[in-house]
Amino acid sequence: MHHIVYVSSATVPMPEAELEAYLQRWRANNERDNITGVLLYSQHEQRFMQLVEGQEEDLHRLLELIEKDQRHHNLLKLSDGPIPARAFRSWLMGFKVLDTATFNQLTGYIDPESKAYQQALQGSQDELIHSLLAHFPSEQSPELS
Repeated sequence: MHHIVYVSSATVPMPEAELEAYLQRWRANNERDNITGVLLYSQHEQRFMQLVEGQEEDLHRLLELIEKDQRHHNLLKLSDGPIPARAFRSWLMGFKVLDTATFNQLTGYIDPESKAYQQALQGSQDELIHSLLAHFPSEQSPELS
């Protein structure tokens, strides 16, 4: 089992209703490819944070599509590695829109506009990722749909 965690910026504002419409297609694709995970979005900041888990080759194929998607830029991969088991095995893609303050307080979040972002591109994210994963809501959390 493998996971990838990334943050990115939206190129245009994405209303929650628009994201919900996209989610139907994304979840169908994830079900086909046996991918699970969560997607968090800050509308005001227009930033995404996503964790996906599945087979390594399926995740790398998905990340290639995300990197080519014109709705994203400033993508920073925070983690790309093996995991002992899925953390979100029942979610094809949990989704939550967060206010700016909550999003910016996510452990592991790095503002793509900050100096820390450029430093992170050159360094190890292992400690950061372990902290981030420890603070994600559990799979049973009703907060994520």
